[in-house]
Amino acid sequence: MRMAALLATVLSGCFPACVSAACDAGSLQGQYIFTGRGFIEAVEPGIERMHYGIFVFDGAGKFTGKQSSSRGGKIGREKLQGTYTLDPDCSGTMSFGSILKPGSEIHWDLYVSEDHRRGNIIRMDEGNMAVRSFEK
Repeated sequence: MRMAALLATVLSGCFPACVSAACDAGSLQGQYIFTGRGFIEAVEPGIERMHYGIFVFDGAGKFTGKQSSSRGGKIGREKLQGTYTLDPDCSGTMSFGSILKPGSEIHWDLYVSEDHRRGNIIRMDEGNMAVRSFEK
């Protein structure tokens, strides 16, 4: 049955685009633009944050980037640097240095689309509510 499905895919003209590959760190490579928002209740209750920027993934588990931020109207421009993991099911983790608490890291769960062109992250540190979406 598998061979018949592969043959049908090839004959339909959509190979390799119709065949989804498993994810790993190499699935994310290059520059992605992101947008995000959230609240950090433990630090500044009720103050909404907005972030726009880029992630540049190296395909080996590290990334850099930069963002422009508004934290309740306070404007900031920050550089980002961190690590990521990506499991075969296209879920994983990200972490990078905290802007508000230098020397500490913030942690995210990561979800990437099958075509590896889009993703979403959600902050996983207690007392924080934040999400970001990114796209190649």
